[in-house]
Amino acid sequence: MILYRHFYLFIFFLAIFCSAQSTKPNSYIDEKVDSYEISIKNNIPSIILTSKEKKWVGDKNENTVLGNRITYIDSFEKVYDIEAYSISPKNKKEKISYIGTGDREIGDVFFHDMKFKYYNFLNLEEGSQTYSFYKKEYKKPQFLESFYFKDYLDCKSSKIILKVSNDVEIGYTVQGKFDDKIDFSTQKEGDFTIYTWQLLNAAKEEKENGSPGPSYYSPHLIFYIKNYKTATGTQNVVGSVDNLYHFYAETIKNINKEDQTQVKEKTAELINGLTDNTAKAKAIFDYVQSKINYVAFEDGMGGFIPREAASVLHKKYGDCKDMANLLNEMLHYAGIESNISWIGTRQNNYTYENVPSPIVDNHMITVATIDNKDIFLDATGHYTSFPNITPFIQGKEALVKIDDEKYRIIKVPVIPADKNKTIGKLKLKFDKNSLLGEADFKLNGFIKTQFISSYITTTDKDEMLKEYLARFIQNIQTSNIEIKNDDVSQNALQILYHFELDKWIKQTDNQLLFKPMLFFPYSDARINIEKRKNPLENDFKKSYEFEYEFAIPAGYSLDFLPENFTFKNDFFQASINYKKVNNTIIIDQKMEMNVLLLEKENFETWNTAIKNITKQYNQNIILVKK
Repeated sequence: MILYRHFYLFIFFLAIFCSAQSTKPNSYIDEKVDSYEISIKNNIPSIILTSKEKKWVGDKNENTVLGNRITYIDSFEKVYDIEAYSISPKNKKEKISYIGTGDREIGDVFFHDMKFKYYNFLNLEEGSQTYSFYKKEYKKPQFLESFYFKDYLDCKSSKIILKVSNDVEIGYTVQGKFDDKIDFSTQKEGDFTIYTWQLLNAAKEEKENGSPGPSYYSPHLIFYIKNYKTATGTQNVVGSVDNLYHFYAETIKNINKEDQTQVKEKTAELINGLTDNTAKAKAIFDYVQSKINYVAFEDGMGGFIPREAASVLHKKYGDCKDMANLLNEMLHYAGIESNISWIGTRQNNYTYENVPSPIVDNHMITVATIDNKDIFLDATGHYTSFPNITPFIQGKEALVKIDDEKYRIIKVPVIPADKNKTIGKLKLKFDKNSLLGEADFKLNGFIKTQFISSYITTTDKDEMLKEYLARFIQNIQTSNIEIKNDDVSQNALQILYHFELDKWIKQTDNQLLFKPMLFFPYSDARINIEKRKNPLENDFKKSYEFEYEFAIPAGYSLDFLPENFTFKNDFFQASINYKKVNNTIIIDQKMEMNVLLLEKENFETWNTAIKNITKQYNQNIILVKK
């Protein structure tokens, strides 16, 4: 769904940890050093990385010590001079016997040039040490990798060295949220300046469910070449938003040179009879997101340059930048102001000011302007209701193309919780020890999009619906299910159904006791503060609004009704109100969750809210025989 040029991801996030729990000593990285030499040769930058790593082996069967993978992009990088060996506790040296080459498996990417070299160590023992060396040449000075100080094992010393010619000006920034002290030093050595960053005794980094991308919390260095000097003068690379934009603009200056008659005709067909620009834009957006299949091609500069709009329309497939380009061209033919825009998803925790290099972006969208209002159009969502955005670009900066020289940076809004609402109205009556009910649910915003994405693509829709409706309650039986508005309109998706819930009522000789809450948002959302290390990321803010109507059965009267409840803090607000109207008990249950990224220092506040709210789910109503 997004552009997959993630130059900055480090190898441990590609590892698969499937080893059984071991009682042997923990393996660790004794030292890892990445040394870059950046100079000018033949009037162009020469960028050579020498990478060294030494590990100590605890459990010889751990995936993390069995071998190594060296990732690279074939169009832009060359890996060579690979050397690796192990030394046993008895000081026996054994070189690796085979180096293979493979294609990286990356999500929805159909074709790419991202590869890896791999090898395995032989005859490892507890106490063995492994040594790995390789060199990498970077052919494109705009595309440099980040260095992550932490890794998939504890690391005694993690170091990056930049040896930079005086003819080259670099920029750098340390990103991530961390408490570790990273030592930094510089020194002069002839015609070079040497920059060194080192982190000692780094605990291993762990990927946890619900974590944001590693760029948010893991310490890492991003560096880039601002400019370099040649005999003909100073050549800009990146290192400022202006330079970055000029690089981007240069890459796309020759697109859409093919005959676009088909694009123009299809646009005219889509907007035929429409006079309002909003309606025209919706018709075009709905067509592109539903009729153009997402197929990613990340081969060389094909990972950055959109394909011809005419070709995308003809072939009916493309990736994010292809869809953005086709959208943009069709909007132009409809007479609507629009521009393609570069953007980083929430996985990239960067701004253009802090990271003015291609690392900041991994996605492309279209920004239309209608009635002086910017509309962010991302057709990769497929089931997005115009003019909604996709969840993964909320709050992010977009670099919007105006012309070859001009651009603007604008921020995508964060969608408030009340726009992503689940509304449920339930009418219930008692039948012995069971509850019988009729339910009318309405799903809005991202909640609707999320549901449709699963519903439309599933092969067994009936089973999917039953599981969805029973996600909070065991032993519920549903019937007469009806779906309305399962489309990309702004109308709420509606689910109507009947249900029966057994064993929900406790009955004595003269009492009926039951829990009135049937839905328990965030009841399982408490955080293990002692164990969790990383922040918690939510896909989007959301809200719930349930109304229950319980018909008091004949021969009974209300004996006990819980007190009304309200709660509010920075992350949640909730209320439950009870009232009796004639022979009916009415309960209004509301909740909003209002945070996208929860920092570690706020875990306790989050848990306090969950505890207070979920306590109310266990309240009982008591009816007594008259």
